[in-house]
Amino acid sequence: VFKDLNEFSNQVIEFQKAVTAREAVEHKGICGFDGFIDSFITMKHPPTMAEFGPKVAAAAGIAASYEVEHKGDKFGGNGPLIASALSDIYSNKIDITYIGAMGEDEVLPIYKEALDVKMSQLHTLATPAHSDCLEFEDGKLMLSDMRSCGEITWERLVDKVGLDSLRETLKTSRFIGAVNWGKLPHVGEIWTNMAKQLSELGVPEKQVIFFMDLAEFEQRPMAEREALLQRLPGITAQCRTMLSFNLKEAWQMADSFDGDFHARKDPEAVAELAIFLKDNIDVDRIIIHPNDGAACASAEGCTYLPGPYCQKPLISTGAGDNFGAGCIAACLEGFDNLGILLAGNCASGHFVRTGQSASFADMSALL
Repeated sequence: VFKDLNEFSNQVIEFQKAVTAREAVEHKGICGFDGFIDSFITMKHPPTMAEFGPKVAAAAGIAASYEVEHKGDKFGGNGPLIASALSDIYSNKIDITYIGAMGEDEVLPIYKEALDVKMSQLHTLATPAHSDCLEFEDGKLMLSDMRSCGEITWERLVDKVGLDSLRETLKTSRFIGAVNWGKLPHVGEIWTNMAKQLSELGVPEKQVIFFMDLAEFEQRPMAEREALLQRLPGITAQCRTMLSFNLKEAWQMADSFDGDFHARKDPEAVAELAIFLKDNIDVDRIIIHPNDGAACASAEGCTYLPGPYCQKPLISTGAGDNFGAGCIAACLEGFDNLGILLAGNCASGHFVRTGQSASFADMSALL
């Protein structure tokens, strides 16, 4: 457990050297499987969730009005955001196929504009869902219309992409970024079948990185959570698995194993929680990312690093996806737990300060 950047300054220097001298390999992979259009709204008064909550409660049964600033619409969804951020890390020199909800029959202009130049292929499965992202200085409130999320199924993916085309892409893939299980009720079957296809194609075990971020899953019944946990051993047998949580999600997942970590935010508790989840979930790495640091637990042990905390972020929606993209990139480059956390922290830290996804050079500059 590191408390200060100076405690691991030597590793920082090694990380900077490694990302500067990295071999220019064009990695190939798949990201998916959601799609949202996000409307961004910044709360002006009150500016914090801590102040807003009591005011809303006091106004129950009456009415209330608050000042906001509409920032416009952006392409969204955990999948599109992590795919876009990963492309930026590699300065668009990476071969990514994105599969997700970007339009009923064809990819909508908002996604084409954002992803066409970054992705090798775009496959749309359904109409995107819609979120109003209410951003505060101390967090965000996502108000989501997710009616189309139930249309994301393995059968539809095979129908829209084609099994032969999918297998051709999987054959040479080095990573799969599979996110937003919490809002996609049938995506677990897609995850399982991706790993199964890799096995049937004869792709060597542990060659493909399989990054998973469940996103907010509070609304998913406990039985569905247990079913997901039963899928993970099969995926882990074939792939190098990383399961990533924000702190609230990690607390909730620990509840599944009678582990009470709620409200424990100090670095030692976050590291302990990562180890607890690794002991109970069959994946290669557990990653937890509070907004002021991150922990990674694997067979090699557990590391906690402080993060470049930002008191007043320019943008917060997408920070977790940029963190995940940093983790995937570091894993592709062969970094250990500490390097993975450095990349994740710097990718998200750069994003919340600038509103732009980081490159390797940006990560090094932020350090």
